Amino acid sequence: MQAIQKRQTNSLRSLFEGFANSGIKFREKVCEECGWSESTFYRKMRQEKINDPANPGHMINSLSRAEREKIKDLAWEVQQDLKDLL
Repeated sequence: MQAIQKRQTNSLRSLFEGFANSGIKFREKVCEECGWSESTFYRKMRQEKINDPANPGHMINSLSRAEREKIKDLAWEVQQDLKDLL
């Protein structure tokens, strides 16, 4: 009976794939947590300010404070996933 060899992974490849996929993972988590479509994610990413519907002629932030905090938390999660690959 031959000993079963454990297949070793290429750590460079694992790190590269982790970094390459981190942006996608981040976008997917934000869309899920915020209830956004992919197109809403990219629109909000491009816009810093939007017209205030309650006050015509004035601009407001495109992200609420709660959305900004949630996005920061999700960014930390994705960063931790990358650290775990090390």
